[in-house]
Amino acid sequence: MRPHLALAAAACAAALTTLPLAPARAQQGDLRARLEARGLPAELVDGVASAAAGATARGRPTEPHADRALEGWAKRVPSARILSVVRQFAERMGEARATLRSSGLTAPAGDLVAAAAEAMSRGMSATQVAEVVRVAPESPSAAQSLRVATALSAQGMAMDQAVSVVAQAMHDQRGVEQILDLPSTMRAMQARGMTPPEIGSQLRQGGGIGGPRPIAPPGVVPGGRRPGPLGTGPGAGRPPTQRPPRPGPGAI
Repeated sequence: MRPHLALAAAACAAALTTLPLAPARAQQGDLRARLEARGLPAELVDGVASAAAGATARGRPTEPHADRALEGWAKRVPSARILSVVRQFAERMGEARATLRSSGLTAPAGDLVAAAAEAMSRGMSATQVAEVVRVAPESPSAAQSLRVATALSAQGMAMDQAVSVVAQAMHDQRGVEQILDLPSTMRAMQARGMTPPEIGSQLRQGGGIGGPRPIAPPGVVPGGRRPGPLGTGPGAGRPPTQRPPRPGPGAI
């Protein structure tokens, strides 16, 4: 090859090699600017940016790292703890991506990877994530469905039942608005004195989301019975809600 052609080829190769770095550097700059604008110290910004850079190199989204750092900062969590959680979440995203790929998604979207990682941080198992994702083609958004199941669990419903409720709603081709309304529907049912297991059973059968079994009218418990006087019956003295499950090690 002639010398001038060899130099031209080398220049082209160098240019092609640096092209993917431009968007990555722009993302890093945006992430740093976002954190600095909220007043995070330089050491914490550097640590979060480093974790985000590792995510970018592996094809994972970077914004969730900033989101978790800002969440911890707003709660006045110590910087060392925030950085530990961000790094744990970065590892969790790797596990979530592998879970999604094993569920049949060859190239899961970044938002879905982040939602799966968040769900797993809150106690959802890889098997449960896969259960939701496998029904996802019949649903407008698998990521939103994972978040809804996590929210139901945080309100006191057992995670396996929360996943079953959401998966059944998707299988029944419920609209995305109906699925997103499940946590508020659960809160309304809790306010009427129903326990999370009772709510999960009714929601799974369509009650409260336009299904064949509507919610019982006020003053009537499931099965058509009217409750006895206050302070009597099998549920006497029991609070209407249960303590939410303890968040996983990656939660702030």
